[in-house]
Amino acid sequence: MNLLNKIILCILVFSESLVYAQVELNVNAIPRQVEVFLDGVPIGKTPILGQQISPGHHDFELIKKGYASLTYSFIVNPAKSVNLDFYLNPIYKIKFTTEEEGLTFELNKEHQWSDKKIRIELEAGEHLLRVYKKDKIVDEQTILADQPKHFKYYLKKKLSG
Repeated sequence: MNLLNKIILCILVFSESLVYAQVELNVNAIPRQVEVFLDGVPIGKTPILGQQISPGHHDFELIKKGYASLTYSFIVNPAKSVNLDFYLNPIYKIKFTTEEEGLTFELNKEHQWSDKKIRIELEAGEHLLRVYKKDKIVDEQTILADQPKHFKYYLKKKLSG
């Protein structure tokens, strides 16, 4: 075998080892027993220890009933292992009521309603509530979802004087 053939063989063996190199993946989450999908394929529930993945771009999705799902994309570099820790926010059932007439409510610039009573599920955390009357903002406030709650909305009255 001549020198050129040896060099080509070495390059092929080296590039093949890079293509088939595996990286150990460990995934933990709070809460436990979260379903993990790697590139759209289920790989088990947390904790996941010693899962073999190839270097390159990967998409993760973590799902558990009662919690906000989480998606995560990243590039795995050739290494011995990758350790990922996630925290999923709980989802709370919220009852929202008002006795006010003619109001439209908007939550997080996404959800709108004009009913006097609704039930919604909100991810734990702060949410922006805007209140409209005849297409004009009459109130804006931050509401905190930190447990199942009943929000009673009252339009703030201006003080005369």
